[in-house]
Amino acid sequence: MGVPTAPPARERTGQVALSAHGITKYFDGKAANDSVDFSARCGEVHALLGENGAGKTTLISVLCGQYRPDSGEIQVDGEVRRFSSPRDALRAGIGVVHQDLRQVDRFTVAENVVLGTAQRVDRRAEERVEEIAGELGFHLEPRAVVARLTVGERQQLEIVKLLFRGMSTLILDEPTAVLAPQQSEQLFGALRRLADSGKAIVFITHRLREVTSAADVVTVLRHGRVVAHRPVDGAQPEELARLMIGDEAGPRIKAEPAPTGEPVLELRAVACGTGRRSLHGVDLTVREHEIVGVAGVSGNGQVELAEVAAGMLEPDSGDRRAAGETVAFIPEDRLATGLVGSMTIAENLSFRRFRRAPMSSRFWLRYRRLRDHAHDLIERFRIPVTNDNAHVASLSGGGLQRVIVAREMTEAPELLVAAQPTRGLDVVSAQAVRRQLLDARNGGAGVLLVTEDLDELLELSDRIVVMLAGKIVAELPRGSATRAELGRHMTGAHGDEA
Repeated sequence: MGVPTAPPARERTGQVALSAHGITKYFDGKAANDSVDFSARCGEVHALLGENGAGKTTLISVLCGQYRPDSGEIQVDGEVRRFSSPRDALRAGIGVVHQDLRQVDRFTVAENVVLGTAQRVDRRAEERVEEIAGELGFHLEPRAVVARLTVGERQQLEIVKLLFRGMSTLILDEPTAVLAPQQSEQLFGALRRLADSGKAIVFITHRLREVTSAADVVTVLRHGRVVAHRPVDGAQPEELARLMIGDEAGPRIKAEPAPTGEPVLELRAVACGTGRRSLHGVDLTVREHEIVGVAGVSGNGQVELAEVAAGMLEPDSGDRRAAGETVAFIPEDRLATGLVGSMTIAENLSFRRFRRAPMSSRFWLRYRRLRDHAHDLIERFRIPVTNDNAHVASLSGGGLQRVIVAREMTEAPELLVAAQPTRGLDVVSAQAVRRQLLDARNGGAGVLLVTEDLDELLELSDRIVVMLAGKIVAELPRGSATRAELGRHMTGAHGDEA
């Protein structure tokens, strides 16, 4: 089943529902948006494309009233509007589905939908929720407790909330970031139905596949500026990629198969935790010269698996065996698990070497050596800093990720556990990290790669295991895995996994 697409020659003539003119927004003297023009029409699915840091989220934050622009204006249905808060934007018919879904877990679906409105939670409200969901092909039970919903169902709930409030323009920020392929297809099918009913739909993405298959029009942002605005029909992925990132990405990575060696990690019947975020009888082996990828919808035990594999989390039962002395760990939660925010960038980069020469003698730390080491890593890994004595917490998400990757990848580990290693990185930096993962594998390390980017898994992995509800439910060797096959296992579509 493919994502529903608009007829190739279809001319979009709906009126402009939302437009921005000359939007400029500065942070710390740097323009996140620089004279941006943007418009969304009724009946149109509009993709806002750009790499991390291109200014997409800043623009959406301005359009929904979260930020006030330093200059420029917003128009709704041709009328200039000034938003002081997101509530003003909601009153104007503009609703946003954020990446971090803002829901009350212990409430029901219907209670979350009516929360903040004058409507009571009664049979009439439940019927309206059911009606909206049904029109979009969603299977949401109004009385279901939100804590028990899947990630895909929670995202459906956010859309129903906005439609319940009568929004005419819907903006979705990276809506497929944690969805399986089949869930993404269902979501884009619903967005197409909404556009056909006259809504203006905008979705933010950095994935070319989604733009070419689901959108009518694309606006490309780069370094805070609009570099292209055009119909998707006839647009080539290579052209969009060049507009988005320039010619810096380099050739595509080719991960040739290699003979594996001895096990560097063995998990046998490992169990820990309770509830959805737990492990249940996990068996897994990672060998030398091998990248084992882990696929799964967010929240199915991948974080726990990575922490157990790295030795950060002790299993409640079962056995973990790791060969060798050096285990490198790139955690999913950068600041809470991987770094100390109150310490400097240079100190965080040197954690693993504090106790070794030449960083220290018997009694003293050699700060000059520490800073020389930091300067080398900052240059090699393109860490965006001007002062290595600044606290690491002052960095952006992408900067934090670069610090962790730089520190862990330079230790020549026998086992490397990488959880979401390219999240928050631009294409060029992400490609560099992928090459380093491959270099580690080719150098003899065993790599456990946990990522929600299926293309990354398919590109790098020698084997892919799929996690569902804390269990490994499938193992697919190189060459036999496809996005569709992974998606079926991730969502439990195979009967023995449901």
